[in-house]
Amino acid sequence: MTKKVLFAAVVCALVSAPGFAGCDKPSAPNAIPDGKSAAMDDMMAAKKVVDSFRKDMEEYLSCEKNTGKLESAQAELGRVAARFNAEVRAFKAKG
Repeated sequence: MTKKVLFAAVVCALVSAPGFAGCDKPSAPNAIPDGKSAAMDDMMAAKKVVDSFRKDMEEYLSCEKNTGKLESAQAELGRVAARFNAEVRAFKAKG
């Protein structure tokens, strides 16, 4: 292999690597406040965290190719959304 071919191969590998390196599954939010007792500020902060998680998860879903990992990530996103929505309903119900 000539030096030019080797150099071209290394450059191609380095240029394409970030696309694969950036496909990391985000962590779900650690806690979602109890809607029955949380303050509005706590619920708004949780909404920002959940929205950020959703955005990061959508990016992950667009780059992950493994079907099993995709299904697991989609299920996790659904669980987080359902948990947050249940707490929002409880928050609104307390008036």
